[in-house]
Amino acid sequence: MDNRTQKGSGMRIDILSIIRDVCRQMIVILLISLSASLLAYVFADYRYQPEYTTTSTFVVTTKGMNNNIYQNLTSTQAMAEQFSQVLESNVLRTKIAEDLGQEKFTASTSVEILPETNLMVLRVTADSALESFRGLRSIMNNYNSVSDLVMDNVILEVLQAPEIPMAPSNSPDTAGAVKKGFAGAFVVCALGFALLSYMKDTVKNTKEVSEKIDARMLGVIYHERKVKSFREIKNARLFSLLIDNPLLSFRFVESNRMTTSRVRSHMDRRDVKVLLITSVAENEGKSTVAANLALALAQENKNVVLIDYDFRKPAQYKIFGSSEEETCNLPEILLSDDNGKIQGIIRKYKDSNLFTVFNKTSISSIEPLTESGQLKWLADFFRTRMDYVILDTSPIGMVSDTEEIAQYADASLLIVQQDLVLAGEINDAIDILNSTRGKVIGCIFNNVVSGGAAGIRRYGYGGHYGKRTE
Repeated sequence: MDNRTQKGSGMRIDILSIIRDVCRQMIVILLISLSASLLAYVFADYRYQPEYTTTSTFVVTTKGMNNNIYQNLTSTQAMAEQFSQVLESNVLRTKIAEDLGQEKFTASTSVEILPETNLMVLRVTADSALESFRGLRSIMNNYNSVSDLVMDNVILEVLQAPEIPMAPSNSPDTAGAVKKGFAGAFVVCALGFALLSYMKDTVKNTKEVSEKIDARMLGVIYHERKVKSFREIKNARLFSLLIDNPLLSFRFVESNRMTTSRVRSHMDRRDVKVLLITSVAENEGKSTVAANLALALAQENKNVVLIDYDFRKPAQYKIFGSSEEETCNLPEILLSDDNGKIQGIIRKYKDSNLFTVFNKTSISSIEPLTESGQLKWLADFFRTRMDYVILDTSPIGMVSDTEEIAQYADASLLIVQQDLVLAGEINDAIDILNSTRGKVIGCIFNNVVSGGAAGIRRYGYGGHYGKRTE
């Protein structure tokens, strides 16, 4: 068993991560639950069998001239029990079946005594209205042949004659089926996603970074909401996550600055000037971390240049809210063999010591740039002029561009978002980077949520890289 297997073998229950994973799949859970409720409705409607009930009301009296109300009530109570037995007797049911021309009388019967009266209600329920009506009429015509044997002193007088029912006496329980289908599917899906979350070997907390990842954790950056108000949601505007934004939380800003201090310490100790920033997957927040790392270094009175080397999905110009004049077609300029143009694309960020080279053009391959040597030349150009050079590159797990660019860097820094990428994939990326000139000096645990239901929204500006190319 190798080291990384031992690191990832101890699985713990992280309730918060499980809740976040279930919440992230809430739309899927709701869609499945709605589909299940629709299927339950169709099934309940398909299984629905209408039933028709015919009723008749009788007045129960006793024979003789001296009967009184008390005797009638007493007789009615006894009559209900005895009549129920009569209705279930094989003799009466056989007679009714013969009367109706059936092999067997299958309709259900019931007897009810109206409270504190000598009125008895007889009900016959069958699959059709006519069968229900005929069944009750047949009972009225044939019950004397059996009832006289056990109720010879009771007289039944018809108060309400039976009529053919015009509508079913039962209704399909579609509403109940829909509720049960939705609730059942919701619970099953939620439990299923919770189990998958538990089984998923991602990095869920800071302790698991040291247990599962083959790199030193240089800092933790906590989650910060991009959208600060409903008005911003309505206007689809993203909140700036640069640490010079005074509206950002103290926790987020300080976690970036403390992380920058640790990263700078490791860079100085190893004489690293060109630092490559990458992640395994997209939307892990690598570009935001790179931007704030460069800005925080500049705030320490260091001359820093931030270069957007992510040629698949450049994002730095969006993070800084740059105008059209502050961005360029970097691949075109690099391939023009006119190095004098480089001076024209360098921009200074406000009054800080941060300089930027922003690219706005996506390309499908960086091979022409690597073959021309311009990517290496640009990194070396700033190496001799700046204290630190920060390279924001593509996710190494998505495309192979970063592996090529790592040859021009002094070291690499891997951004790991909480509970997103499998630990095995992170370690594979570290192995790839360690095989280049820009070996990994550590990782930053990003977008960490320590409580509440926040953290469901991820960093990133949309779009997809596609599969990694070798």
